Parts: sequence; C-alpha cells; structure tokens
Amino acid sequence: MQNKNKMRNIKPSLLYIGKIKTLKVFLAFSLLPQILVVKILSQYPEKVEFYFSQKIFPILFNFNHFFLKHIPLSLGDCLYLILGFYLCYSIVNFIFKYRKLSLKSLINLGITASLIFLIFQLNWGLNYHRVPLTKKLNAQKQYSDSLLIDLTSRFVLLSNKLHNQLSESDTTAIVIPYSKKKIVEKVHDNYSDLWESSIKIPKAKGSIFSLPLSYMGYAGYLNPFTLEAQVNMRMPKLNLPVTIAHEMAHQLGYAAENEANFIALVNTLKNKDPFLKYAAALFALRHCYSDLNKRNPDQAKQLIQELNAGIFKNLRENQIFWEQYKNPLEPLFKSSYDNYLKLNGQESGIKSYNQTVALLVVFYNENEFEFLN
Repeated sequence: MQNKNKMRNIKPSLLYIGKIKTLKVFLAFSLLPQILVVKILSQYPEKVEFYFSQKIFPILFNFNHFFLKHIPLSLGDCLYLILGFYLCYSIVNFIFKYRKLSLKSLINLGITASLIFLIFQLNWGLNYHRVPLTKKLNAQKQYSDSLLIDLTSRFVLLSNKLHNQLSESDTTAIVIPYSKKKIVEKVHDNYSDLWESSIKIPKAKGSIFSLPLSYMGYAGYLNPFTLEAQVNMRMPKLNLPVTIAHEMAHQLGYAAENEANFIALVNTLKNKDPFLKYAAALFALRHCYSDLNKRNPDQAKQLIQELNAGIFKNLRENQIFWEQYKNPLEPLFKSSYDNYLKLNGQESGIKSYNQTVALLVVFYNENEFEFLN
C-alpha cells in the first residue's frame, strides 16, 4: 500500500516537471514568432498609433514612473551595471568551468532573449512602428533650397540676437550660468507635447555611465525597460538643453530620432529662458547649415559668415569636447546603434538624426515659428 501511495505522489510531480520543461522549451523558441508578430504590426502604423502609442503606452509609462520619479539615481543604469557584472561572471565561469554549452544552457539563453524582446516591445519598442510625424505634418523629404535658405537665415539672425542679448561683446562665448541640475529643471518645467498627451514626464537623470557614453559618442539615451531619460552630464552646458528635451521626447513615445530632435527643438526654442533658447538656436543652426552646405556650399558659407565671433567659439567648444573622447571603438558603437535602429524599422538608421530639418521646414512654413522673432 505504501509503495502504491508513493507512486501516486510521484506521477503528479513528474507531470508538473514535464509541463515546466515544455513551457521552458516554448519560451525558448518563442523569439521568432514574436519577431514575426512585430513585423506584421509594423505594417499597420495607424493601429499601433491608436492602440499602443496613444492608449497602452501612456498607462504603462505613468505606472512605471509613479514608483521611479522619486528615485534620484537612475534605476536603469544600476540594473545595467548589475547585468554587466553578471555577464562577466557568467562568461568567466563558462570559460573556466563548463567550456561547452549544454542543452539546458541553450534553452535558458533562449528564454532570456525571448523575455527581453517581449518586455522591450511591450514597454517601448512598438513606438518605432507608430505613424511617423512626417506623415502627420505632411512633411516632404524634398524641400526647396529657398525654404532651407530662409530657415537657416532665420536661425542665424536668432543666434546673433540672443548672443547680443546675453553677452556684452560679440566676440565672447556664452556660458550658461546655471548648474547642470538647474538646467534639467528649467527644461522640465517648460516642457510640453505638441499634441495632447496624458503622459506625465519626470525629470531627466544624469547617467552614471556619462564617461563611457562620451567615449561611445552618445549624448544620452532612453532606457527602454525603466523608461528613464539618461543624459551624459560630462557634456558642455550648451549641449544639455536640447539633449534633455530630446530624451524627454522619447518618453512621450516619439521613438524616431528625427522626431525626438524636432520635438526637443520646438520645446527649447519656446522656452522663456534666453540661455536655453540660445542653445536650441545653435543646435538648429548646425543642422540647417549642414543640410544647406550639401546643397549650396556658397550660400551656406555666406550665411555662416554673418554669425558673431562668439558664436563660433561656442560651436568650437562642442567640437573640442567630442574630439577629446575620439577612439578606435567609437565607430563600432555608432555602427551598432545604426543597426539597432534599422532592425526597429528606422530605414535611415543613425542618419535619421539629420532628417530633423524636413520637419523644421514644414513646421516653419505653416507656423512661421513665432518664437524665432
């Protein structure tokens, strides 16, 4: 009788273990079906926009940041740090102990990859497949030279005007008098979506990886798992306002880099603080000049010569900062991010950063940028 009872107890246990193994195998091989589902969803941007970007994402974001907004440190950075140590430990342990991948290890690896992909897409990644702003604004990739020249000229005038307002001499570089923490607050306090949104954006956080980010050539990033806006606090102060606003635009659900740049520029150009507005004007001017220089170098050169000498010093500060961190691995990091963007439906990859001008042109043409006056 005792043996029969033992057998009865063992059978349910074996069934339970069998179900667990089946579930693990299912999870391990669920990555490819997930990729297929995302690929299908990417063909329906209107549906993604309406159901995910406008309905689900704001709820997830607000829930997430109800708990994280009071934590001064970046939880996402801390999680990445822990994950980095764990990966190093696992690699060393594998080299010196196992030396070969077992079936169990491969299944666990598959489960980890599948869960990371699932969380990434449901938490943030689907925003890459929403309706593009270019379509919302009816922006054309091709725009006339005359429109671009006009817009570049306006940013030259605005940059000079703000520089004269903030400096006693046209040869002096502008220095933002606030602390970097204060700049974060000023950008946050005057920030708004260009369209209605229920998302309550918290303040951006300085990344604990600011030094590595500098060597990688990154000004900041959005953590797709905690949805925290991370900023490279080693950058010159003039770089911060638009960068902070850019990462906050990502928090609103604008995943495309040119869209985040556009939202950031409009917000900082509208800012009442002249120092922040000056930083935005220089950022916009750099993009417009770069685009015009490819089309009409002579006209670009003529316009840029109208800038105050002090503005050139500010532009040079930005160049000097990034030059000191140049290294052989930087192109590799840029290439990795380029591939990441392309895998997420951004066909232009890292070049999409430079497509901000198309959005600026159409917005300027329709709204005349009253804040450029």
